[in-house]
Amino acid sequence: MRATSMVGTLTCLLLAAACSSPAHQSGNAAPAGSPAPTTAAATTGTPSPSTPSPSSAPPSPSERPSSSATSAASLVLGPKGIGSLKLGMTRQQATATGMVRPFKMSRCGYSSLHAAPAEEGNVTLSPTLGVAAISVWPGIKTPEGASIGMSSAEMLRIYPAWKAADGDAANGRGSAKTPGNDKAVYRIATRNGKVTSLTLQLRNQDCYE
Repeated sequence: MRATSMVGTLTCLLLAAACSSPAHQSGNAAPAGSPAPTTAAATTGTPSPSTPSPSSAPPSPSERPSSSATSAASLVLGPKGIGSLKLGMTRQQATATGMVRPFKMSRCGYSSLHAAPAEEGNVTLSPTLGVAAISVWPGIKTPEGASIGMSSAEMLRIYPAWKAADGDAANGRGSAKTPGNDKAVYRIATRNGKVTSLTLQLRNQDCYE
């Protein structure tokens, strides 16, 4: 009877020990209540998409080509005008071309071309005829090749019918017919055997002599 009691007591103790032992878990599972382990995927995260390299910065103003220089290089004087500016245009039409600065008005209007150097490239506006004269600067040529700075002899080879209004071909002022426009002439002045001014004007312009 005593032995049976001892066996029962021992059995109860073994059962109690087994119940209080933590359950065995395979792998590296942490005990209950511990924070879940961070997996490699969670630690690494999804790689962010690569940011494309920014496009090249726009050139600074000093690196940009000059629009005035570019347009001036392609300008030719005559026989109707220069670029989109034509003889006979009204003030509004001339301004709308975007080629001229605002006109200063008196009896006749006076302006200058945006593409021209300071105090050159003058435009004269007649109150009755519209754009009556367009003067250019060195580098601008006529279709026949005349330009400021050429010799008087070269100018006469191009326009042999040039006629002096005063002086002579070496030092004077005169005009030549404009091929392709019988309503206009080239007014050409010379000094010391060189062409010093070149203007396309209406034959009947009424703003100056």
